[in-house]
Amino acid sequence: MAEVEQKSGRRTAAHGFYEGHSVHAAPGVHEYAVELVRAALPDGGRVLEVGAGCGALALRLRHAGFDIVPTDLDPPHDWIHRLDLDDPEWTDETRGPFDMVVCVETLEHVENPRQVLRSIRSLLRPGDKLLVSTPNVTHPHSRLKMFLRGAPFIFGPRHYHEPGHITILPDWMLTEHVRLAGFDRIEVTRGGDTFYTGATRLAYRVEMALLGLIGLRKRAQHGEGICTFVTAVAV
Repeated sequence: MAEVEQKSGRRTAAHGFYEGHSVHAAPGVHEYAVELVRAALPDGGRVLEVGAGCGALALRLRHAGFDIVPTDLDPPHDWIHRLDLDDPEWTDETRGPFDMVVCVETLEHVENPRQVLRSIRSLLRPGDKLLVSTPNVTHPHSRLKMFLRGAPFIFGPRHYHEPGHITILPDWMLTEHVRLAGFDRIEVTRGGDTFYTGATRLAYRVEMALLGLIGLRKRAQHGEGICTFVTAVAV
């Protein structure tokens, strides 16, 4: 992924730590990702993580019993493998096959997400699994931001260069990219929370209550549903 400044070159803001490693994702995103991987691979398996960043999610998955191979375009640790899916240099660890590929909060940093998904598909056998996630631009808070300022939540001029959110993927587009890359049995769920605190958090809760009253708030599978998760099976 030549265009992916994968959470290590251009990092999203850290929202907590796991085993001393910064979590560069919205609160609750990594926890929900582990739940989805467990559901997809109840007996465990070999998992490639694309866009591992500082390795917080990889450690969660390892502690959950998975044989995890973390990769990143610019690895910050020697136990994270370098992988550029636009010009891959395969090693024994990264060439696959894998039982599942996980790509969490990375596609919004990518110029060509369809190409990335096709490269991911090449690492999987028929029946193997995929998990991807990206900011949920259909969330009512994100829709309100779009209405008021012309850009969804965590997109726009302030987020274009840092953390490098350059690709907006609504649900319909993400699922179509996944389907055309060679996957079916596509399921969409939502999880993760906003990182607001203090008075901003209070204002957000009031906003959500008002949006709920007019029927714009939808229940998420995990947390507030600030991110969209897609699971699929390779064909």
